[in-house]
Amino acid sequence: MFLVKNMIWSALLLLLVGGLVSYYAGPKTDYFYNRFTTQSSQSLILGSSRAAQGIDPNSLKTEWPIDLYNFSFTYYNSPYGECYLEASRKKFNEKEGGTFILEVNPFILSNYKENMTSEEETFGECETAPSNMWLMNTNPNFEYIIRNYVEDFKSLIGIKPRPFAIYLHESGWLEVDIPHDTVFFKENTEEKVKNYNVLVKKMKPSTARWKALEKTIKFFSEYGEVHLVRIPVSPEMEEIERKYYPNFEEEIRRLSSDLRVDYFSFFNLNDSLYFTDGNHLYRSSAQEFSKILGREIREVSSKFN
Repeated sequence: MFLVKNMIWSALLLLLVGGLVSYYAGPKTDYFYNRFTTQSSQSLILGSSRAAQGIDPNSLKTEWPIDLYNFSFTYYNSPYGECYLEASRKKFNEKEGGTFILEVNPFILSNYKENMTSEEETFGECETAPSNMWLMNTNPNFEYIIRNYVEDFKSLIGIKPRPFAIYLHESGWLEVDIPHDTVFFKENTEEKVKNYNVLVKKMKPSTARWKALEKTIKFFSEYGEVHLVRIPVSPEMEEIERKYYPNFEEEIRRLSSDLRVDYFSFFNLNDSLYFTDGNHLYRSSAQEFSKILGREIREVSSKFN
């Protein structure tokens, strides 16, 4: 009888938790959850958190009428590799005629030195979202909550407030609601620069990631247009990248030429947009940049249509 009662109470508790997750989990849950509750897409944006926060599909659509889905995460979760490619294929509906924006930067084409000590590299992102997910298009997505949700239950149901609001749109764009404060942005940038100066000592460019990027380009080129994009960063972050990987621009241009895909570098905008921390575009600047990107894609696409 005791065992039966325990089973009944456990089942009721699971139903309660499941109901709360179903009700509360959504665009404000965390930085990733909502990307696993929407349907697969014909057109994708891939890349790091720069793309996740920096490319708003709805703003881009005002200049180039294409329904893009932003399936970008972070430089740690979604660097180019076999695992990210496989996850992206699960989110892709395999229909022809799509558009694919692949954000590129030195860090998502690098690996940690500790993962490169043997003849074969190891890839830590394979154990994280999105690579460890089976269900990409399920709402509610209990698999994500069980595997990858790292905050506490109070944050999930909204009892515990966050320091700033986030909203992960149905388009996959991550909007971070930070008040416009240039002094705060400057302080954040100084802190981010310190962190990246430490990071670059732990990383180096990865041949395996370059090969994976090439494979990713070739796969999606079979279904539509592929565009490589280098998103603006602050001048301070640009300096770090140039010192860390001085040949990056030359190598990415060579790859785009060899594979006959467009490459857009928007580093000319580094002095004209706002960044919350030097690495991520402020939300209004992200919308402005997305329109600029849309116009560029429209111009090159119109030449072939």
